[in-house]
Amino acid sequence: MVGHVPLTDGSVDRFLATQHYSSYYLYAEREAGKGVTLIDVTNASTPSVLANIPYSSGGSDSLAVVAGTAALVASAPAATASGATASAAPQTIRIMDFSDPRNPRVAREFTGVTAMSRDDRRGLIFVANAEGIWILRQRLAQDPQVEKDYANYVLYSH
Repeated sequence: MVGHVPLTDGSVDRFLATQHYSSYYLYAEREAGKGVTLIDVTNASTPSVLANIPYSSGGSDSLAVVAGTAALVASAPAATASGATASAAPQTIRIMDFSDPRNPRVAREFTGVTAMSRDDRRGLIFVANAEGIWILRQRLAQDPQVEKDYANYVLYSH
C-alpha cells in the first residue's frame, strides 16, 4: 500500500485517471448522480483531495470523459423502476503472496470494494471501499532463490 484517502460521503463506483503536464489526477465517481471527487495523485504516497463536486441535475449523471483538469459529465434521464439495473455488489479483493509457493498467504484484504482501476504507466492500482480510496503500487514480488543466486554471482564471479 502506498497511500490512502478516507472518504465518508458515499461509495465510489468508478475511477478515471488522467495527467495534466506533470500532475496526475484521479476522478473518483460516486453513485449515479452523487458527484465526483478530484484527487491529486502526483505523489501517490501523499494523495490530496482537491475538490468534491456534486452533480446538480436530477438525472443519472456520470463522467463521460476526463482530460487533465477538465471533465465531461453526461446526463441521462432517471431510470424507471422497470428499467433500473442494480449496481454491482461489493466484492472482496485479496493481495496474495506466493513468494513461498508451499505456503501462500493473504498479504492484504479489502472488503466491500465498489470500484477498482489501474494506472499501468505508473504501476498504481486504485481500490475504493467504505474506508476510502487505497492506492497500491504494483511491483514484481521478490524471489528469495533468485536473490541468493544473484548475490552469489556478484560475490564470487568477478
